[in-house]
Parts: sequence; structure tokens; C-alpha cells
Amino acid sequence: MPYDRWHKSRPKAAEPVCKEHGKAPTRDHGVGKRWQARWRDPEGVQQTELFAKEVDAKKHETKMRAGVDDGTYINPKAGEIRVSELVTLWLGGQTFGNPRTYQRYEQRIRLHVVPTPLGKMRVKDVSASALRDWLRGRRELLEDSTLRLVFNNLQSAFDLAVDDELIRKNPCHLRAVQAVKPKRGGSGPKELALKWDDTDKIRVELPERYKALVDCGRGLGMRQGEIFGLSPDDIDWEHPDGPMVHIQRQVAHDGPVLVFDRPKGGDDDDPKDRWVELDDAVAQALKEHMRKFPPVEVTRPHRTRDSEPVTVRLIFYTREKTAIQSNWFNSYVWKPALAAVGLIAPLDPTAKGRRWEKSHDKMMHALRHLYASMMINGGVDVYTLADRLGHSDPAFTLRKYVHRVAGAGSKVRQAVKGMYAKAA
Repeated sequence: MPYDRWHKSRPKAAEPVCKEHGKAPTRDHGVGKRWQARWRDPEGVQQTELFAKEVDAKKHETKMRAGVDDGTYINPKAGEIRVSELVTLWLGGQTFGNPRTYQRYEQRIRLHVVPTPLGKMRVKDVSASALRDWLRGRRELLEDSTLRLVFNNLQSAFDLAVDDELIRKNPCHLRAVQAVKPKRGGSGPKELALKWDDTDKIRVELPERYKALVDCGRGLGMRQGEIFGLSPDDIDWEHPDGPMVHIQRQVAHDGPVLVFDRPKGGDDDDPKDRWVELDDAVAQALKEHMRKFPPVEVTRPHRTRDSEPVTVRLIFYTREKTAIQSNWFNSYVWKPALAAVGLIAPLDPTAKGRRWEKSHDKMMHALRHLYASMMINGGVDVYTLADRLGHSDPAFTLRKYVHRVAGAGSKVRQAVKGMYAKAA
């Protein structure tokens, strides 16, 4: 039975009693929580925990003793560490082939878990309600695809807490939490954020030296960093199957430093390089660009800021003949072009924070989505498309990069009509 800290269990005869409870008071009377649950852990050491109500103390005491008896006992003091400490501990045990992968994980934890009310909670106190509140708050700041990654990191950290016997079960796995977590592929836009006509208008508004970036995105399916890292030496004009582009490099960030790196996810074992067909129209746009802005040699570290520098001839570069920094380009080149054609609205330039309306789905990556959907619409099979986009999983390509196209209903009718015509 729970121990009553406020009253003596064996008072002396004629000892005064308190008016509220009619019992002999101890020196702790009215101080702190009244009821103390007591039990012995598997090593025989007595453990205690305080509660305001007797029923709660009794329930906890029964739970602890049952855990000792059936072998599922978890020391409740083990879950005293904060969630921010747990995720930091989990992150420290992760290893990645690409240093930028670690940076992305660290940034998610640092920005979206550590400073939040959830991050300040004790691990053992995290409930379904606390996680649902955290998800609700993060949804105001993050796209569902990004929030899903942060949640998965948090879930893995709590898995570690279970394995280390800090807690008995992972609260992220509770049904109430799973019901509201961002679903894989659930938030992917079904309609293209940028249509072909939109990209033509954007191209017009971009400075002359950046217009051909649009052609690399929508005509080659390249990521932004890959376009920034494209070299004329990557183009095989004499390839037996026609001109091809070897996508083998990107301009990436190692903290504040720009570096040359392999394409996304590439490492020593699998560099993730790929070849993509160069269409005549895209080839002409690149040739015209290189005529106006001849490629220049740019030297940057390879992969990490402290590594040996490498020199690459770049097709796209700044007026200062340096590699293009993505944050600068997005804020001062791409978003103004979106605003100029009416795709986003500029915000009050005197206000703090974002200068432009939220435009995540209309950034340069939308050109890659346009390329993917147009390829499918043109009859390219998903396995070939996944290869050209650098995806190892064709299902991911279909789930994230293929959108509805205009006139799809009539194409369905034509396809069925053609099947019956052949059968007849």
C-alpha cells in the first residue's frame, strides 16, 4: 500500500492530530506530494515515487511490482531525460556516407524538435496528445514531406529509448499519433504546380545569363544543384545514340561553404551519376547560352569544406564568375521572376521574415516534376524515367513526380477504343 508522508503510521498516545485529516502529522505535513509509492526493483533495491492522490500512487505501485514479476520492469527514473537530449543522443550514433545527409538530419532535429515544448518534455511524459500538438504546430511551418522526415527521425529516437529501456513503448507508434502523422506520398500535389506556359513566362523574366537554367530543368530533369554544377565537359555530342548529358556533379553546401559533390545520395560505392538524352531544342538553348556566356573555370572543395579543391568548367555562374549559391538565387532571382508573372505575390518588404508568398511547390524543382510528367505523357515507361531522374525506386517516381495532365480522360477513351479495334 502507498505510504502517507503527511501522517504518522504509528502515532504515540495522546499525540495531537491535524484538523483536516484527524491524524497525527509528520514534519512533512502539507509539504510536497502526500502519497509515496514503494517497490523493489529486480535487484532488490527499494524505489519510490511521489503522487498527489492515493489512487495514483497505488496504481503506479501495482504497475511497478507487476513489471518486476513478469520481467517487463522499466525503471521510471530512466525516462527522466528530456526529448532534446534523447534526439541528440540518437543523432550522435548515426553514420552516413555523405556528410550532407548528417547535416540535414541535424538541422531537422535542431530546428523542429529541440526548441519546441516537446523537446523540453521528459521522455517518459510524452503522450499521444503531446505528439499530436507537436505535429499540429509543425504543420504550420513545414511541408508534409519534410514533416514526415522529421517525424521519422523522432520515431527512431524513441525506438532507441525503448531499446535502452528508458521507456516501455514508443509513443510515436500509438494509433492516435499514427492517424495524424504525414502519410507517405499523401501530400504530393496531383496537379502540376508549373505548366509549360508558366515556365516560358518565367524564362522571359529571368536575367539573360540564367534563362537556359529553365531548359535544363524541364528538358533534362536535373535538380537545381546539378544544373549549377553542369560542365560543357559533361556533354557527349558524339554519342552513338545522339547527344547525351552525363549528370555526375552538383554544387552543394557544406555549412556556409559551397562545394562540388556527387548527385544527391551519391557516395564512393554508388556515385549516383546518370546519362540523359539531350534534345535538339535544349542543345540549342545551351549552345546559345555558352556563346553569350562562355564557360569559366571555378575551383571549389570536393565534397567537404576541408577537402582538396577541384576545378570544373561551369556553364552557369554568377557575374563574379563564381558558383551559384542556391539560397541567393532562389530569393533574388527565381522568386522575383515568379512574382513578375503573377505566380506568387510579394509581401511587405518592410515586414520581418519572408519577402515573398509561400512558393515551395513553384521553385526550380517544379521543372523536374514537369519533365517527369511530360515524359510519362509522351510514352516513356516509368523504369526508364526513374533511371533518367536518378531514382532507384520507380514507385517513388510515380508517387512523387507524375501528375495529372490535360486531356487525360480522352486518352483513356482512345486507349480502350484502340484495344477493341485491334481485337476486332
